[in-house]
Amino acid sequence: MRFHWLIALVALGIVYAFVFIYRDHLAFTLFGDEVHFWQTVLLFSKEPIPSVHLLNNYPEVIAPLPFMIAGWVINLFGPEIQYLRILNFGLSFAILMLFLKLSPNPGRFWLAALGLILFPYYYFCSTIFYTDILALTFILLGWLFYLKQVHWASCLFFIAAISSRQYAVVFPAIILCYEVSPLVFRFTSWQAAVRWVQDRPYLFYYVIAGLTLIAWVIFWGGLGPAPEVARQKYNDTVHKLTYNPGFVLYASACIGLYYVLPEILLTRTLQFYAWDTKQRTWLIGWVILIGLMITFFPAEQMYDGFFVVQNLGFFDRHLELVGIKGLGKQLIFGALMFLTILRFASPKSGMAVG
Repeated sequence: MRFHWLIALVALGIVYAFVFIYRDHLAFTLFGDEVHFWQTVLLFSKEPIPSVHLLNNYPEVIAPLPFMIAGWVINLFGPEIQYLRILNFGLSFAILMLFLKLSPNPGRFWLAALGLILFPYYYFCSTIFYTDILALTFILLGWLFYLKQVHWASCLFFIAAISSRQYAVVFPAIILCYEVSPLVFRFTSWQAAVRWVQDRPYLFYYVIAGLTLIAWVIFWGGLGPAPEVARQKYNDTVHKLTYNPGFVLYASACIGLYYVLPEILLTRTLQFYAWDTKQRTWLIGWVILIGLMITFFPAEQMYDGFFVVQNLGFFDRHLELVGIKGLGKQLIFGALMFLTILRFASPKSGMAVG
């Protein structure tokens, strides 16, 4: 074992042990969405292999795999929410250990690890039974096997990820876009395009993974079980043929805040790969696009009568707490989105630098 592995294992082990004790051994009362998640888990615990009726009528809009797994866990260990939190807590630690194993040097590992630990949602979702950690685990394993070119395994993990959180469909879609982009930009003829695809049969694994979401939509007749979709008024929001690009603005700003800025501060290096490409026309285009988003699609919460949270997240909330609202807040989001684009718009960007 490398020395920095041992140091990281001990340091993170102490942190996790402290959190485990501080959080009452994860045995505290149900919190937030756990209240209704727990009832759903109990339903799935009664049907370890769920019936078609249950899959069509369970009271969530989240895909069912985490509740199936949770049902198996409580059937094995007992009907306590603590066991499900311990599952998430253990997976959270395992994700950091996987980063440790894969990182080529200590600097790269600590940058990735600190980015996760400092990200408030990671700590939050690691100590309660929310479905994000399970989905994140499957997504990470899907990426790992893609990079190792074990495409059938990557496909299976992405299917599991999409069956945990529907948004995970973006990850096989991103892989397909990345793989197919050379064909699009160097298109010569349809015959050459067909031969190009035939030379890369592994791409169909990611098509299959992406079709998982379509399969669930067909099965449900929508983006989730129909009774719950109706109760949460999704037909008045998500199912409309509209989308608020402001969510992209805020999500990109969060990446800039939680990843790009810490990377710059910790490494004292500006890894602006998009700028290095010297494609300034593209950068001007991004600036114009961000300006249009700020003007016509500002980052704002839906606040639609069912979802009554007024802020988009911690960052949004704290900006308003210090009095930054309106256009000033949107300009900050736009600046951070541009920073994220500079860091990641080029395929050369990779991950953390050490």
